[in-house]
Amino acid sequence: MNRLFSFSLDHYNMHVIPRIMEKYNMSQMDAARSFLTSETHNMLENAKLALWEFSERAVFEMWEVERVTGDPRNSTHIRSELA
Repeated sequence: MNRLFSFSLDHYNMHVIPRIMEKYNMSQMDAARSFLTSETHNMLENAKLALWEFSERAVFEMWEVERVTGDPRNSTHIRSELA
């Protein structure tokens, strides 16, 4: 797997984790753990998947879809890219 540059991952982490904290009333540690261990983050790390082309908001929404359905690929953002 070609891994996304760490500064790019840091950018998403700095924007998505606070959204999780605010919307779900999680502590910073719980929000970070939830995002960093998610399939969404795993996919973001894979440079070949090019999720870095999506906004922070879109990545957050992918994480939410994963939380509800178990798979971030169910996100309308990803499904519209595949269509």
